[in-house]
Amino acid sequence: MVWHEFCKHRPSLFALLVIFLLGFIAIMAPFIANDVPIILYKGGKLYVFPNIITYSDLQAENLYANFDRWKPSSGDWLIKPPLPYGPLRQDLEQSLQSPNRTHWLGTDDRGRDVLSRMIWGSRLSLSVGFVAVGIAVIIGIILGSLAGYFGRWVDTVVLRFIELMLVIPTFFLIITVMAFLPPSIWTIMIVIGLTGWPGVARLVRGEFLKQRQMEYVLASRALGLSNTRIMFRHILPNAMGPVFVSATFGLAGAILMESGLSFLGFGVPPPAPSWGELLKQSQGYVDFAWWLVLFPGLAIFITVTAFNLVGEGLRDAMDPRLR
Repeated sequence: MVWHEFCKHRPSLFALLVIFLLGFIAIMAPFIANDVPIILYKGGKLYVFPNIITYSDLQAENLYANFDRWKPSSGDWLIKPPLPYGPLRQDLEQSLQSPNRTHWLGTDDRGRDVLSRMIWGSRLSLSVGFVAVGIAVIIGIILGSLAGYFGRWVDTVVLRFIELMLVIPTFFLIITVMAFLPPSIWTIMIVIGLTGWPGVARLVRGEFLKQRQMEYVLASRALGLSNTRIMFRHILPNAMGPVFVSATFGLAGAILMESGLSFLGFGVPPPAPSWGELLKQSQGYVDFAWWLVLFPGLAIFITVTAFNLVGEGLRDAMDPRLR
């Protein structure tokens, strides 16, 4: 029923297709944009997927660092990805090239292909979104369930904790924490996740307060079921609707926050490809290298808008008052 109602919201359905496309691009990045071939036949030996499998003999010949300059001998052949440029491959002779037939979205100040870095950057952005929101949802569900089900002093303690987290500006808290921790993608995921759970906890708490007085919960207690079974087997599935909507909006917020951190220099350390890092590079060339600003900014805008539209469609589809 929810899916049927969701399909009636055309912008949200289109946004969902965009998200699936972004996910496909992120997963298939080594096969779409890479300077390492997909299949290599060399010296009478066939190498399958050397772009994701490291072969010791190829590594000993240092071919992984020189595939762009390697010339096949007689009988050797290879199949390259559609975009034969790695996200870290530098070519100073091609630096700051505007979009052309060779580099569709141009190059940056070190001659790296912008399209390749954006494709690989989608992996970082989506990974940060899903992992950070996953951490926030798990913490929010546990604390919200405890507060809503047991009430009394448990509810009071959890509420005070939630209010304390809501008072602190999240973005500045993350910047402060990141300043004292070594920069890495995992640090960003964990920090965003540990600061994004209060909204989920409040939603779960509210649903538990509403559900715990219903007949099926009273019947479960009368049958002697444990509190854990009642909470997570019976009440939680009926309280997950608002959590799904909140998580969808949280994904957009996490991606935007990672881009902002990378833009300010607190995100993924270079030379790792990131949409925020590409925007940061554009600061010194914004007057003439417009492609360094337009394309990463457009990618962030489209991704965040798509997740927000999916969240709106999901919220409307799960609200029976709008049917």
